[in-house]
Amino acid sequence: MPAEPTPPSTTEPATASAPVNLTARLRLIGPGIVLALASVGASDMITTMNSGAQYGLALIWVFTVGIALKFVLSEAVSRLQMSGDRSLLSHLTRFGGRLFPALFLIAELLVGLFFGAGVVAVSANILQAIFPVLPFWPTAIVVLLSAAILVGIGRYGIVEKAMMGFGIIMFFGIIALAFSVFQGQGAQEIAAETIVPVFPQTSIITVMSLIGGVGGATGILAYSFWIREKSWRSADWKPVVRLDLLISYGLVFVFAVAMSAVGAFILYGQGFTIADNDALFAIADSLIASIGDVGRLIFLLSFLAVVYTSVLGGFSGIAYVTADCIRVLRRYPHQDEARFEMSATSIEFRVVLVYLSVATLVIMGLGRPVTLVLVYAAISAFILPVLALALLVILNRSSVPVSLRNSWWSNVLLAVCLGLFGFLAVLQVIESVSGLVG
Repeated sequence: MPAEPTPPSTTEPATASAPVNLTARLRLIGPGIVLALASVGASDMITTMNSGAQYGLALIWVFTVGIALKFVLSEAVSRLQMSGDRSLLSHLTRFGGRLFPALFLIAELLVGLFFGAGVVAVSANILQAIFPVLPFWPTAIVVLLSAAILVGIGRYGIVEKAMMGFGIIMFFGIIALAFSVFQGQGAQEIAAETIVPVFPQTSIITVMSLIGGVGGATGILAYSFWIREKSWRSADWKPVVRLDLLISYGLVFVFAVAMSAVGAFILYGQGFTIADNDALFAIADSLIASIGDVGRLIFLLSFLAVVYTSVLGGFSGIAYVTADCIRVLRRYPHQDEARFEMSATSIEFRVVLVYLSVATLVIMGLGRPVTLVLVYAAISAFILPVLALALLVILNRSSVPVSLRNSWWSNVLLAVCLGLFGFLAVLQVIESVSGLVG
């Protein structure tokens, strides 16, 4: 095992002192907002609305559990980052050299291969629904270039401000929509009938899949880079990070509850299942009958904000994580030297951004190769359990400052994350293998 490199100093001149009062801390929040907006997308809208359509409000507790567990993972990732200004991948080189960075690189390359095509195409479709005269391909290319340029400028602050702007549209629009449909005929009765939590009669797999459904793995990994860009690099920033994450996952919770309510108040008891994005457009059109053209426009604008923030946050997060994999592999065992510091202006970051843009156009043109999609799903499913295991091991080591080590409750919850997301990963592998041989 190679000797552990000395990490760069965490007392750089650019690192300001952490604020000690709540008002000052609230002024600094931002990475958590980016995490929240990057972590929810069209698939999460489908998941939450379907739960409302099938169970009303009775499965809100399921999303709450899932969101709480991802808060635990994100909080632990941030403590690891603040423990020595080394990335998770750099820490993992102590347990296998280049092995884990290489595995994460494969997973992230597969994520990047398919991610952009889906969200960019849906963004273009939403814009066409709002402005029917827009042609698809030019609109999709404008969406792609706008995201790539914003992320590629190399200043995280620009991405953060853009995400916050779209986030305001997204959350206020969704909340307004939920309140609007709540005024509809029978909505109050549905709420009263289904508000009591239940366990679905189908199977435990349904519940566990819903727990794993809201929020993304790459966003959790990328959060450590976003707080680093804010110069939150030492243990005294822990209260700021926790407040930032609390607000982040609070917003994800609001999103999940609001979309569940929309699904419940519009679709409950009708036997209707939202299978894909086209069904979301059908729901938008159906809103005209209940709350008029304004309701349809609010839904589409909220839908657009959800998907476009996924494009921005996803490109940023995937670029950071993938670029760090490449950096660690290239520079090992000297990756922690200050001259090799991870940066959004690095050549690795720019190369990954070009890869994301090209992959988006290629997959949009060719469709989604079934075999690659199944392999991608199987490999990426292991990101969260591997992350939980790594955090359990590394954050209990004596080399980590005492204030940043795992507490007993952190260890318990990370163990729950390992078991739950590990089980879901096994289910995904079984599904992928069945798809390949079937």
